[in-house]
Amino acid sequence: MMLSKTDSTLLKGVAIVFVFCHNFLHWIKPMLGENEFFYREEPANNFINGLITDPLNSPRYIFIYIAPFVALHLFIFLSGYGLTLSYINKKVNFKSFIIKRISKLYPVFTIALVGLFVYKYVIFGLEITNETAIDFLLRYTLIANFIPGKMFVLNGPFWFYSLIVQLYFCFPVLLFLLKKRVFNIVIVAFIALVLIFLLNDYLSYQNFSLYSIFVGNLPIFIFGMVYSLHGKAIAKHFKWIVPLAIVLFSLGLYNMYFWYLSYMIFIVIVLALFNLLKKYKAPKYFKQFLLFSGGLSYYIFAVHGFLRTPWIGFANKADNDILHYLYLLVFVVITYVIAMLTREVERFYFKLIAKYKLRKSNN
Repeated sequence: MMLSKTDSTLLKGVAIVFVFCHNFLHWIKPMLGENEFFYREEPANNFINGLITDPLNSPRYIFIYIAPFVALHLFIFLSGYGLTLSYINKKVNFKSFIIKRISKLYPVFTIALVGLFVYKYVIFGLEITNETAIDFLLRYTLIANFIPGKMFVLNGPFWFYSLIVQLYFCFPVLLFLLKKRVFNIVIVAFIALVLIFLLNDYLSYQNFSLYSIFVGNLPIFIFGMVYSLHGKAIAKHFKWIVPLAIVLFSLGLYNMYFWYLSYMIFIVIVLALFNLLKKYKAPKYFKQFLLFSGGLSYYIFAVHGFLRTPWIGFANKADNDILHYLYLLVFVVITYVIAMLTREVERFYFKLIAKYKLRKSNN
């Protein structure tokens, strides 16, 4: 099934819930680990053992281990999907396209970095060193992802900004290939997957991952592009694709090479479940919450990382599952409030820009 604008917003709501729950809960002791950028047996075993021995706490295990397959990669899929729908019948000027995308990204990114500085280095008094200044420069210029060991500097979730801009740079070329023939970008996705199979494990021992840059995420992005044109045809095969996907994911718990397929697998599963659930009426308030979260997701993502302080520390001292979830709830409420404030600051910025342009044109 094709995705409407409301569908995309709902899916963004699902994605951002997985993002902030994962980014909070995976820091709660005992840290179970997750296979997000490379595969290791221990996190997979922790996930399986947790579900078996502590089923009442299964939401935590799901958010820790499953969320990385769903959260940001659902945003990547939707980005490829939405950009293709917007530009498939247009002639794309590379320079204009990049400037437009970056001009939308940087205002909120800048607000978030300023907020991070004030929150962590002024309010909580973290020490400012020469390395701190370098880390801000690496983060703001979006090159941290390319430097081994620097991917998570200042604020872990910010690595995604560099990745999405890299995919923006790829998009005009991919769109050109897509317009020629769909098979062209399928080949690109296949080449990226081969590189992942051959290099990612080796690079992980060098403190680097192809999933931290565009190469590892091209298959999902390209799948979004293809789905925007052939979603109905693809959805017809979900009945047999989903059971196969579940089998492959199960194998991926025990084998690195099947694990490499897990990101694509979960996007397919989420789309299939979403298409199924669309036939039924979800509770009104649940749908409204997801729509609200999806509409605010851009701002939630920008601020939620550094707002985990001090709530993760409190949760770890509590050593109680119920209190862990209560602190998560407090963190979520604060994050939504700050996200809405960030949105208002961005709107104020764009109003100032519009006034400046109007004065300039009048003069």
